[in-house]
Amino acid sequence: MTLHIIPDWQASADTIPEFNDTIHQTQLFLSQGQEVALILVDYLPRLRQLLSRKHIESAKIWSAYDAIQSIRLVDEKPLSLSDFTWPSTAQFVNVDDTVMVMVNGSHFATVWLDKISHARYERIDVFHHGQHIQTLVIDDRGFISQATVFNDAGQPIQRDYLTPSGMLAVREDCVTGQVITKQSWTSKTVFKNMRELLAEAVSNHLKQVDDEEMLIVAQSQLSTFLINKIAPKQPVILSYQTKRTNEQLAQQLLLPISSTVDFAVIDTNWQLAKIKDQVTDNFDATIIPTFPTIKLVKPESVSIPIIYWYAPALDDEIFMVIREIMMAHPTAITLIETSEDYARYRDAIIIDSQQARNEHGMVDQDSQQAYQARFQFVSPQSEANQVAYIKNTSVLLDLNNEPNQFLQTIALSCEVPQINRVESIYVAKNENGNVIDTIVGLKVELEQYLFKNSNHQRVREASHRLMSKYNQEMIWIKWQQVFNKIKQNRI
Repeated sequence: MTLHIIPDWQASADTIPEFNDTIHQTQLFLSQGQEVALILVDYLPRLRQLLSRKHIESAKIWSAYDAIQSIRLVDEKPLSLSDFTWPSTAQFVNVDDTVMVMVNGSHFATVWLDKISHARYERIDVFHHGQHIQTLVIDDRGFISQATVFNDAGQPIQRDYLTPSGMLAVREDCVTGQVITKQSWTSKTVFKNMRELLAEAVSNHLKQVDDEEMLIVAQSQLSTFLINKIAPKQPVILSYQTKRTNEQLAQQLLLPISSTVDFAVIDTNWQLAKIKDQVTDNFDATIIPTFPTIKLVKPESVSIPIIYWYAPALDDEIFMVIREIMMAHPTAITLIETSEDYARYRDAIIIDSQQARNEHGMVDQDSQQAYQARFQFVSPQSEANQVAYIKNTSVLLDLNNEPNQFLQTIALSCEVPQINRVESIYVAKNENGNVIDTIVGLKVELEQYLFKNSNHQRVREASHRLMSKYNQEMIWIKWQQVFNKIKQNRI
């Protein structure tokens, strides 16, 4: 059986998707010897990098945009500036991650390096008398695949999708949304918008897929439109991930589970409760974690006590507790992952450092700088970086209303205790961590996992027990149960 998956990668034209359910599902299914076919409905000119970075190159690929642009190329082909035609007087000036193209002293174009590897060119912005008039997107297979024209106000008015030979395949009116194309697999030449054309392409593709094979769809507004429009004959499983669907829930957008959907997979129990609040109809659903626990090689012991505080939103009360611990224990380090401005927290650390003494009991410039260095603020991290940090962490602190499921999984895999605000399948109370309602007693909780060696064995045993419940094999069994139930319901 081939598992066909429609991801939601619409925001991934310039970046590698992180903490994404489709990627981890694909990794899981491939690890269990299953054949996976990705049905891509997003414009992804750097898809090869995405697949390589996430080690899912062995999945089969069908792209709606490749279909409508008549692209059959597979391999990457980096381009150099000499592969493009430039005015004879063009001069090239390297500036950071761009190349400025000057013609007779005027700014003619800006060539941008990709944001992922900074090793290849991703697009060209063209200018005329200082006005941005066109953007050309470079596919990683070695050709310009998209050309967008802008008006005098800098707004896009026309977008062309090109074949590898440079011929026009699709023209999109950016003002009305109307799309004009001529395809061999449909007699229609005019579509109301790009979504309608994508639906036509996906529908044509699914006609070639066995009716009994499973279709797993990452729930989004686009995928929901496509499924309701097409009404596939294949069984449809909607995949709801907290990270992706919270925004829609916050806007009170109904997450539809129509008659074309056979089952829903949801990543957490609290997300299931929120979805049920908005979906009035009964539906078949089960909870399957997005991230399985994995075997990680961790240092034998963490010699320096390190707190990893996951704080998308910084909290003054929690920070006060951490300040107390840092003042009382001169060997401790706190790593704070946050997207917020932390200037005032840094100011408080500088004030505290004026009391930091060296080994001789004196306060000097070195002792103050050493104290300040024990607080490390980092911006939101990638999966790989979070794994590297957690491997050397003593305790994970995540007091958000919905703890970060990926960090919890990695902490469990690394035998790192964690302290949360809500119940979690990854925490056995007073064993591999704890759940606290308020920050009263937080200092004691942190200190017991940071400094009491007697807790290490209890944390290790509980971690191993929980890991065995949520490893790849067990999560694969949960998926098999979903597949079997759908088959039974269709008999």
